[in-house]
Amino acid sequence: MKKLFLIIFAATIFFTGCEQAVEVKTEKISPTDAVLTIVHDGKISLSRELMVYSNVSGTVLEKYFKDGDDVTEGQKLFKIGNRDTETEILRTKAALGEAMTKLTKELAQKNPVGELQAEISELQERVKVLEEESAAGIIHSPITGKSGVNNIHLAENVTANETVLATVGSDNPVAVRFEISSAEKNFLTTGTPKISLKLSDGTIYPRAGKINFINDTTAEATFDNPAETLILGNAVQIELDGVKISNALLVPENAIQQRDGENFVFAVDSNKKAVLKKILLGGKAGNQFVVNDGLAPGDSVVVEGLTNLRED
Repeated sequence: MKKLFLIIFAATIFFTGCEQAVEVKTEKISPTDAVLTIVHDGKISLSRELMVYSNVSGTVLEKYFKDGDDVTEGQKLFKIGNRDTETEILRTKAALGEAMTKLTKELAQKNPVGELQAEISELQERVKVLEEESAAGIIHSPITGKSGVNNIHLAENVTANETVLATVGSDNPVAVRFEISSAEKNFLTTGTPKISLKLSDGTIYPRAGKINFINDTTAEATFDNPAETLILGNAVQIELDGVKISNALLVPENAIQQRDGENFVFAVDSNKKAVLKKILLGGKAGNQFVVNDGLAPGDSVVVEGLTNLRED
């Protein structure tokens, strides 16, 4: 693999909008081949998971399980409906009970009960209709497995066939999903990187992972979890080590500034002025990062003397 020797030189430049010259060190960015370690943040989640939707719109009236519980196929998970319907069921049943009690008394006294029997039939039919409507909102588990930890809660409103109520899948293996670029997917499909899981305490999980691609922008790494030591919802990092790429633009770590969760560098324009540029980073090779967007081959970035540069 080709090695690129980067030339660092001193330059006197001006920050955009300023007339005061300052001396900094810059580095020219040129395409090179590299072996990267790509890191992605994620959370432990279920593998082979299915999303559970409601077939009716309404409010979550009942939740019959706790997040993270084991569930079986056909088990009741939620009741979706509206409070008005539930209240009407109770009122109609109460009226039906009163009517039935009255019917018993009237029959004992041998009084005419034709109108009362008609009223009872009407109330019974109304209860049947309301209960069928209510039963349509009972949501069952589609498979046997473990429920996820980010399920919907009581009193939340849901839309039929749109709102994800819960997920059910396997916690052995577990999965960690992360977003990828098209270039990164190409690197990962043409190579065989080592896939590791770094836990929140900095330790590396002893089992290597496998990578799957959900679609063009989402991948997941799966890890066997026979001892159930990987807990659903825990924050982790995925390390993809040994990713080989060609013609990558690498920028030194000490040239990068982070602001509000985004990455920037000072690039030198044709007038030897420093211009703050937003960049999109990829993987890391040693103390350098791949630049996916924001810089072009031949651009020079400031690597030393950043503290001498100030924005107006």
